[in-house]
Amino acid sequence: MRFDSLMVMTTLAMALLGSSSSAEAFRSSPTLPTFSRHPRGGALKSAVSNVLEVSTTPIPGMRPGTSGLRKKVEVWQGLDDDANKNYVENFIQSLIDTAQASNGNKMIDTVIVAGDGRYFNADAIQTICRVLAGNGVANIWIPQGGIMSTPAVSAAIRTRQGGAAQGGIVLTASHNPGGPGEDFGIKYNEGLGQPAGEEFTEA
Repeated sequence: MRFDSLMVMTTLAMALLGSSSSAEAFRSSPTLPTFSRHPRGGALKSAVSNVLEVSTTPIPGMRPGTSGLRKKVEVWQGLDDDANKNYVENFIQSLIDTAQASNGNKMIDTVIVAGDGRYFNADAIQTICRVLAGNGVANIWIPQGGIMSTPAVSAAIRTRQGGAAQGGIVLTASHNPGGPGEDFGIKYNEGLGQPAGEEFTEA
């Protein structure tokens, strides 16, 4: 798997959906990435990227169901045993590899990352963004606070900037309870906003 240890890259553009202004979009947040505006053109400052290659092997039980994977939050955090180390990174890498294969082996360039705000949402977004950046995804759109409902993610994939997003990573366990000891899930929505079908999840 590949991930960007700094996460801020010249090619990485963060657009926070639902912000009324760029000043609001890039204001400081205690849990999500904070960016500085360039004093002249308003562009994001860039930093040298450190992309790390981490060898990995399949993790038993990491098999998606309907459009994604739901597990206890401690599994995603890798707290229960060493076998689940880098669980989020492994799953996101598998999604990105499949998305690239489904896109004629060309890396997708715009992805929405958002969740329903349950426990572990902000931490997972940080990890996911590093993996996406390390794989060369150029534009990662995150809603303000990292929170957006699943139907809203689908709508944003289809309509924001004329349907520029090629997919969305949705952090939710649907109706299942959240919190420590409870459920967390990651789903993938494809380019028309639809949940990933079996041809994607079984790839």
